[in-house]
Amino acid sequence: MTIPADGIAPGDDTSGLASVTADFIFGTLATDDQRLNNLRDRARGLHHDGHITPRDPAPGQAVEVHVTVGVDTSIGALAVAWTTNGSEPDETAPSSPLFPVETSWDMLLWGYVTRWTGELPAQPGSTLVRYRFVAESPNGELITVDPDPFTGNPARFAYAVDDERVPEWVREAVIYHIFVDRFAPDPGEDWQHTTSLDGFYGGTLRGITAHLPYLVDLGVTCLWLSPVFPSPSHHGYDATDYFAIEPRLGTENDLRDLIAEAHDHGLRVLLDFVANHASNEHPIFTHARDHPASPEREWFTFLDGGTYRSFFGVGTMPQINTDHPAARDYLLDAARYWLDAGVDGFRLDYANGPSHAFWAAFRQETRAANPDSLTIGEVVESAELKASYLGRLDGTLDFLLLQQLRAFFAFDLIDPAAFHRFLERHLAYFPADFTLPSFLDNHDMNRFLWVVGGDKRRLKLAALLQFSLPHSPVIYYGTEVGLSQRHDLEYPDGSRRMEESRLPMRWGADQDKDLHTFYRRLIALRRAHPTIWQAARRPLILDESGLYVVEIGDAAILALNRSDAEVSTRVPTGLALALPTDPADVRDGTSLVLPPSTGAVLMAPGLGR
Repeated sequence: MTIPADGIAPGDDTSGLASVTADFIFGTLATDDQRLNNLRDRARGLHHDGHITPRDPAPGQAVEVHVTVGVDTSIGALAVAWTTNGSEPDETAPSSPLFPVETSWDMLLWGYVTRWTGELPAQPGSTLVRYRFVAESPNGELITVDPDPFTGNPARFAYAVDDERVPEWVREAVIYHIFVDRFAPDPGEDWQHTTSLDGFYGGTLRGITAHLPYLVDLGVTCLWLSPVFPSPSHHGYDATDYFAIEPRLGTENDLRDLIAEAHDHGLRVLLDFVANHASNEHPIFTHARDHPASPEREWFTFLDGGTYRSFFGVGTMPQINTDHPAARDYLLDAARYWLDAGVDGFRLDYANGPSHAFWAAFRQETRAANPDSLTIGEVVESAELKASYLGRLDGTLDFLLLQQLRAFFAFDLIDPAAFHRFLERHLAYFPADFTLPSFLDNHDMNRFLWVVGGDKRRLKLAALLQFSLPHSPVIYYGTEVGLSQRHDLEYPDGSRRMEESRLPMRWGADQDKDLHTFYRRLIALRRAHPTIWQAARRPLILDESGLYVVEIGDAAILALNRSDAEVSTRVPTGLALALPTDPADVRDGTSLVLPPSTGAVLMAPGLGR
């Protein structure tokens, strides 16, 4: 085995080597200050934020559009203009007026906000409705709705009129998230020598293909690959070409072979697709930068002083103007190209960067290319914003649930009653036709096992709850075999290094066999008994000490003991242990005994599909 220069061998047990910082979730609303500032901004100006009713219009349905007029804004007239021919609405487009319908008091800014509403006419199926707002002050000055913070330009809006639904296959999917450079090198090869976690470890597409039997045996049904397009970085979220494969990872034929073999094994394949930004080495960007008069200049947002809009100010990732027709067509062509190559859909990086209009067109075009394709957005924001993508995306990764799972199972910040209140309302808030894949960790945060100091019992508890929920569970590569990290992602100087959660995969004797066996049984239980995640849930015990017991349907119980003491609780007669996280016992057929930090699913014999 080649030991990297930083002293980390792929099999090293790196959990619990340093103190763990408070949880960090990447995004624009990660702190209380950011949330307060967002509330103030929304209460001051003129905002639409994609708010329409119904959120996902069907053929023949009229659509209400809503605009909030903040405390610092006065409106004399407000109208919405629209087109249905693919063009952006201009002054010749038909329009409808909006009227004030409700005024409310905003406690934060100590003033009034007013909601204005108008209507767009019903349209037939397969129509893409593009719309914009025209707002005037009482003295006739134009005011911008949802202005771009860099340019001041108005936001673009659109929705597709259709009967599209979330692909059925994703409802039963178990997704496995692979960081390609860190999963497996070519067969017969070892990890590469590297001086830091920013380097290249040598994972490849052929390495994944060689380990498909492992993934099939684990029981997962869908692979999500980190970006595979050419890129100067190890992570690939800064592509230089959207129509090719990074040579370090393999060739296009390697990807096609992986897809074909995965399909032969019953596995779907999702690609990580970054529409929001590209690499500053992308030829189109370098041409636009060096030729200010070129048409490509409009693909990006260049600012005074030679700077340009970029992803969170990172200059190596210039942000793409996805509403520019040529840039939008380039990205849509790329998505169609990979769907034609056999991929089953996309995980969409920083999906709240591009406009709602872009995603409405994206899903319409990708569905046309593959009616069974999936679009899952990374939206690390509020539930309200997530829900606004209904009809524009198939769903979003569930960062809100992630925060609560870690607060309950890892940090002990909330008790069972608080957790259940959130979970019950969270699941009820989103419509059935909006998928919210759940996860415990990913490549941008501390791994769950690191956060709990290597305590596998806590990981098993959280996973047991995760796999009992209605939406598809996601496993971050290596979690199932005990992979952790060597250092907290936050360093003493306050800097953060996401690379800490991207160590190479453990293979062979380096794997935690007990944990691996648990995950195999957990996945098998979910796949064999959909009742566990489909049936209604009813809380039975929400004890402050950490005991959390819910009834699932009328023939299953989920019991979790987060406390540091053994607990005993009564359960209905006739239920048997289907899967304990660690040894547990049912005494006299009615008393379940759970050791500290353990849980169990109990089921009636013969409970099936």
